Amino acid sequence: MLKPKTNLRAKLIKVFLIQIALISIVTIAGIYAAKTTVEDILVREALEGEARHFWSVREQHPDFPLPNTLNLKAYLATDNQTHHLPESLQLLEPGLQRATLNGENPIVYVEDNGSDRLYLIFDEVKVSRLALVFGILPLAAVLVVLYLLAWFAYRQSHKAVSPIVKLAKAVEDAEVREGNLPDLDLTELREIPDEEVTSLVKALDLFTQRLELFVERERLFTRDASHELRTPIAVLRSAMELLERRYDVGEDKTISRIYRTLYDMEALIETLLILAREQEQALPTSQVLVNELVTNEIDTLQLLFKDKSLLVQAEETAELKLNAPERVVHILVGNLIRNAFNYTPKGTITVKIWEQGFSVKDSGVGMDEEQVKQVFKPFYRGEKQDKSSGYGLGMTIVKRLCNRYNWHLSIASELGTGTEVSVHFPKSQISKN
Repeated sequence: MLKPKTNLRAKLIKVFLIQIALISIVTIAGIYAAKTTVEDILVREALEGEARHFWSVREQHPDFPLPNTLNLKAYLATDNQTHHLPESLQLLEPGLQRATLNGENPIVYVEDNGSDRLYLIFDEVKVSRLALVFGILPLAAVLVVLYLLAWFAYRQSHKAVSPIVKLAKAVEDAEVREGNLPDLDLTELREIPDEEVTSLVKALDLFTQRLELFVERERLFTRDASHELRTPIAVLRSAMELLERRYDVGEDKTISRIYRTLYDMEALIETLLILAREQEQALPTSQVLVNELVTNEIDTLQLLFKDKSLLVQAEETAELKLNAPERVVHILVGNLIRNAFNYTPKGTITVKIWEQGFSVKDSGVGMDEEQVKQVFKPFYRGEKQDKSSGYGLGMTIVKRLCNRYNWHLSIASELGTGTEVSVHFPKSQISKN
């Protein structure tokens, strides 16, 4: 089981609270130990000494009075006669103990000397007040100082790590656009006179610059390579049309496959160009009629795949208009329908269109659960029963476009039965006109 993650601020607060708790526990334990020491050791020794002094003086002066001071009072029972004593004292045995007397619970020390018994009653209330003034209050002051020092340590620690927290927050809040690195606002951090923070910001700047150069090189390569590939493909298409007219091979399956390959390559190159331009600047949006795009794509693909025994139908329950870049929607529709043609040797292909999306369902080779997990990876191609063309990029591009424009993509497939891919569009992008 994974442990829940905590941030630095939460960890600092946790450490501070642990410090406060430990200081409080140690202080309370110290107070309890001091109280126990005073009661069990110091008071006992003082009362035992008082009793020894009384017995020694009493031997020399039988009329020596019993102690009777502000904090100490005594009773004497001679010849084991205790009837004149307070009732709570009559049953006490020798030793240090507590007894209830006049509504209070003082410490009583009882000691025998022959047939006489001495009762020393110690009023600890007044002594406790003195202990409070001269002991507990200074200890409380020390405790407050310790709390303040712990708070100061927390504030200093928080101050030391706050730049790191701010840096993490700046990176987290930075908006990462498709194909573009975010602009990090590190102005506040750059002004902090801290060597570690400055070093961290410089390292992040250097990393960002290197990453931007890498992305720019990839972008330029994609754009230039796609642009340069359009010319040889156009030449190939012209040559194929010339051969078809000259030698009358329009019904040849090999020629059909070549045409399909050229079509796929043209679609892929057009997609790469669109994506490269989209990285440089946002593509303009317009009102796109998905029903029309589906119809045109089906007509084109039926001509290219005329050697296959396929029944293709469109079920339209609504007119779906989107506010989106037209070329992007065309690429989305084209990839999904072309995949259905590629992976269906024979059978049916059904394109359904409703108010908030569309789906493409085929009765082709289908995929098992593991293949469905891999289908969005670049250059992954499911097993096919025919040798139709494909580069394993169609579903990767579809997934990327859906993520970019917040379209919901779902796929359901069963091996040997077929595949259904659905795209749901947010209401904010659907035109009601």
